[in-house]
Amino acid sequence: MLTVKTSDEATKIIFDTFGHIRMEAEEIDLLDAVARVLAEDVVSKENVPNFNRSTVDGYAVKASSTFGCSESIPALLDYKGEVFMGETPKMELVKDDCAYVPTGGELPQGSDAMVMLEYAEDYGDGTIGMLKASAPGQHVTYIGDDVKVGQTVLAGGTQLFAHHIGALASLGYDKVNVYRKPKIAVISTGDELVDVTETPQGAEVRDINSFTLCAALSQLGCEYTKVGIVEDDLSLLESKMADAIANHDMVIVSGGSSVGVKDSTYKVLCKLGEVLFHGIAIKPGKPTILGNVDGTPVFGLPGHPLAAFYIFNLFVKPLIMNLSGAGLVGRTKSAPLTLSIPSNHGREECMGIRFVDKDGKTMAEPVYAKSGLISVLSSTDGYIRILRDCEGLSDGEDVEVQLF
Repeated sequence: MLTVKTSDEATKIIFDTFGHIRMEAEEIDLLDAVARVLAEDVVSKENVPNFNRSTVDGYAVKASSTFGCSESIPALLDYKGEVFMGETPKMELVKDDCAYVPTGGELPQGSDAMVMLEYAEDYGDGTIGMLKASAPGQHVTYIGDDVKVGQTVLAGGTQLFAHHIGALASLGYDKVNVYRKPKIAVISTGDELVDVTETPQGAEVRDINSFTLCAALSQLGCEYTKVGIVEDDLSLLESKMADAIANHDMVIVSGGSSVGVKDSTYKVLCKLGEVLFHGIAIKPGKPTILGNVDGTPVFGLPGHPLAAFYIFNLFVKPLIMNLSGAGLVGRTKSAPLTLSIPSNHGREECMGIRFVDKDGKTMAEPVYAKSGLISVLSSTDGYIRILRDCEGLSDGEDVEVQLF
């Protein structure tokens, strides 16, 4: 018999035991840091921009030189020359002076505003007519407007994507400190399993879980080892698990987590370390195990592929993200149900959902399936969680779908 925990109790045990663990930091090249997690705050060592920059093509001026001007009464300013891109201007402007500056160019000393090119006229006699007044700071980005020296640009724990990489490059960073990728081993157990390249005979089935779980780990930025299939042999499983635990930050075993004669995961974990819980009040996925072997988390997932995938997303993924130094930011989408869902099992239930268009409105359609059917995953967009004390959900009720 399983002594089951609620989902909340299981989550608390997971994080009370392993929540303090983080991967160590390593310095890597900037372009290798995509999707990695910063291990420390990034603080700017310089101002961005480091000069007063024009945001338009036009003329740099003292704003006060243009006050009161219009198309009928232009302000006549003395033209002092052109500023070239990447060049520090040599001239200094005083009242009633102007200089041409391209977009991104540096403003000359003494100027505090830009007049756009379309609001200026060149009279060909060394004077430029300004047809529209400009206010101080107009069309100008000042030193440090974007980033100031000492400013925290990115906080530790940020998962880096293209726009972050661009920001770091603008600050001159070619290397960053990130958390090391967690190394996770995946083991599939069962005499009935055969490799995906083989044609099952009789009651044999292909090893789906190794591929599903390794793919999920890859999406999370982990390094994974697909240990492969281990037969229902106690000593063999013990050997494989012990080796995996010694060389990885986490081990995931699918299959053998129930209480059958040949279900060995629980027995092996009892020999190698401590079983923290065996059973969660959830459907599918009740026979889930968590073990602690010398500080290494070992999850025993159900062998049924759908159940294993739900349990991975609900309990394993949050811990992996925590190990990686990142908070778990789930993607969700709200939509009304297409039909009612009864639920009075006395345990939490996960239900697959696909989005359908009904009368021009996106709706959530439940996808019913037994836990052994992996094909359901290919036709679903996510899942909902129905709490154990909920007696069901009504047709048209809004639900929050956790997206895969």
